[in-house]
Amino acid sequence: MRLRDRPIADWPPLAWLARCRPGETTIDVFHGRRVEIAADWLCEAAWNGSFADGDFDRTDLVFGSGVRVRGDRVCFVSSGSTVDRLQSLDTRDASWVSNSLPCLLASVGGTLDPTYAGYFPDLKSISRGLTRYARVLATENMGAPSRVEPYRMLGTISSGYDSAAAAALARPYGLTEAISFGSASSGEPDSGEIIADVLGVRLTILAPRAWRAASFAEVPFVAADAKGEDVCFKGAEEGGHLAGRVLLTGFHGDRVWDRAARTDADLVRGDQSGLSLSEYRLWAGFLHCPLPFAGARQAASIRAISRSRELAPWHTGAYYSRPICRRILEEAGVPRDAFGRWKKSVSVLFSAQEGFLTPASLADYRFWLERHAEEWRRRGLTPPSLVADSEERWRGARDAIARVLEGLAHAGPRRLWFLRSAARRIITVGRRDRLFHHLFPWAMERAKQRYVTAPLDEPSPRAPEPAAVEASPVAARAYG
Repeated sequence: MRLRDRPIADWPPLAWLARCRPGETTIDVFHGRRVEIAADWLCEAAWNGSFADGDFDRTDLVFGSGVRVRGDRVCFVSSGSTVDRLQSLDTRDASWVSNSLPCLLASVGGTLDPTYAGYFPDLKSISRGLTRYARVLATENMGAPSRVEPYRMLGTISSGYDSAAAAALARPYGLTEAISFGSASSGEPDSGEIIADVLGVRLTILAPRAWRAASFAEVPFVAADAKGEDVCFKGAEEGGHLAGRVLLTGFHGDRVWDRAARTDADLVRGDQSGLSLSEYRLWAGFLHCPLPFAGARQAASIRAISRSRELAPWHTGAYYSRPICRRILEEAGVPRDAFGRWKKSVSVLFSAQEGFLTPASLADYRFWLERHAEEWRRRGLTPPSLVADSEERWRGARDAIARVLEGLAHAGPRRLWFLRSAARRIITVGRRDRLFHHLFPWAMERAKQRYVTAPLDEPSPRAPEPAAVEASPVAARAYG
């Protein structure tokens, strides 16, 4: 087996697509400019090992993705986390694998069904774990001089536990910069400035809603997971903060470092946060390293440490308690009351009217719904419409209940923080079907436009069979 390098200059810098034809020993790999290429492998990844050896297929401490040829076999390697994935599709004349679903669909002429309302739960299913549908920071690898474009670390810091602990762990290994979104979705301060100052990390504070100034900012995020809650990271792009970086985050920390964390090894999650970065990062040119996934399959051992007598001095007694993170940060000199007081979030919920699309995107989405209305009618369905919010039934009662829960959460933020999340969910009741369920095919159609320059000198493949796309999180797929 061998790889044939097919660079495409105007593709997103970290996107790649492999085409495997039956009976052929050459695999064509089309890719953006920042994908690293060697004789028998390619990657957009960082992993635990020597970069020059390219052994990212022999470790579960890998963040990013790649293709590795060994003899007469080829292995497609996904990230060791569930916030990235590979997609594969079999057509009549080839098997295709890509780290981008829009790229895959654009290249084979595939489309989504605009009338299907189940994309969001389908993509969210990864949060139920691997079967229901992997401590050392190897900076030598990501900054290896043999890379065409070496990466540098960029931390994320808030006043919570997980991202701050990740930054503290990375500081001795060269982390000097981090970003923060300043305030949580609730409007409360959440910058983590004190933490950054103690760690000696230069902190750039971004406006949580800065993403709304960008044109069609929502597209790559919604096209990744049908939810798009991490769109706030778009605000970091304008200042050049993300390109060429390994972004350290704390996603999945609640299921690994919390004192009450689950003990299964199946990577079950409470939500899909972080997954919507998987397409956008290819466009912006950064690797995503959610540090809690390192060793996450040893969840039972990690929870035993969190509950051990040795960690008792770092247990606050509150429901929101992560002794491992607290010890890391306090021993780094961060004051006890500077972090981890109550849980906050900067997630953007497009399923809520208050956090829905920007005006230009909303107008385009409305046009898209009108253009596809006949597809609903052909199926005997009523096309969705963007009716005024004032026409909703039960709006007054729903909003009143949400205000009560918000008040209770404000009165007891340490123990009743979960009520704020419940209030936000109640506000969205009745809106999701009307505004949200068909966002994914709209965003996918727009995202595919980034891949219109597919190799025109190649024969166009036949259209894929229905339901042929396979998503492969935390997996390596081998052909030979």
